[in-house]
Amino acid sequence: MTSSSTADAGQGPPDRRSPRPASVTRRRLLRAGAGLLVSLALLLGADLTVLTHRIDRLDVDLPAGTGSTWVVLGLDSRADLPAGASASDFGTADLVPGSRADVVLVLRETDQGLQVLSVPRDVAVRTGGRPDRLALTWLSGPQTTVDALCTLGIPTDHLVTVDLAGFAAVVDAAGGLTVDVPAPVRDPAAGLLLDTAGRQHVDGATALAMVRSRHPEALVDGAWTPAPVDPDGRATAAGTVLSALASAARSAAWRPWRAQHVAWAASGALTVDSGTSSRELAALATEHVGPVEVLPVGPPRGGTVVRSPTAETASAVEAAGLSCSR
Repeated sequence: MTSSSTADAGQGPPDRRSPRPASVTRRRLLRAGAGLLVSLALLLGADLTVLTHRIDRLDVDLPAGTGSTWVVLGLDSRADLPAGASASDFGTADLVPGSRADVVLVLRETDQGLQVLSVPRDVAVRTGGRPDRLALTWLSGPQTTVDALCTLGIPTDHLVTVDLAGFAAVVDAAGGLTVDVPAPVRDPAAGLLLDTAGRQHVDGATALAMVRSRHPEALVDGAWTPAPVDPDGRATAAGTVLSALASAARSAAWRPWRAQHVAWAASGALTVDSGTSSRELAALATEHVGPVEVLPVGPPRGGTVVRSPTAETASAVEAAGLSCSR
């Protein structure tokens, strides 16, 4: 008769399995981890492909440069208004045809992050041998605007545009912006109303109104009073909103679903030159934005909004490390 100890030799109790060697467990975990990473890479690659195809492209001849200067334009076309906006607040495409370069930001990549110049839209430039306002050059197309900036010494290595609806959508996708409001301000023509001062959170429509405001009113002794005209007001506001948007984008990068939401909104809002890749755009979004400087230009001429470039303008462009020649 065979003893139970002999019959069970080399085996554990029938209801238990032998411990799995640690090396086998590690190999299986590594394979599972590798499979997960491959799957994630494929998903991200597919997502990037979809995002890339959502971005519209511009046919424009850019001057040969270092590749480090981005020109970002906010266009004021009424063809596509922000969600929920009324045509009475913005005007229709029939009343305000075409697009103008409402906001002009020049971003230069440096070792310290992005150096930003906000260019006043009403500065006078030469196009086709005649003077014109920078904002109006877009009516003749992107090439005219790029060439006009070059006459100021500003190169364009990458060109990015966003319209009214696209800007508001990107801000909302980022969860809104936190801005510092020095004093209560409103501008009914731009749809702006911030009736309290201090640090506060704003949505896309309000951020857009801040950038578009041209005739602000301040709250003085309980009454709304026209504020002193600041020719650089719109350029300054554009810089403030850009800094807040960059901060919001960096925060979103730590929350994958928020980042994907921002990327999806941006890919549907932006139009770029054909030589700029989605990866370059994504890398730009992670850059640190330094202080925004408004490009100095002369005062409005003769009761108009037109402002001439000055020697100080040329000095500021040179100090920013910018130069352009055709």
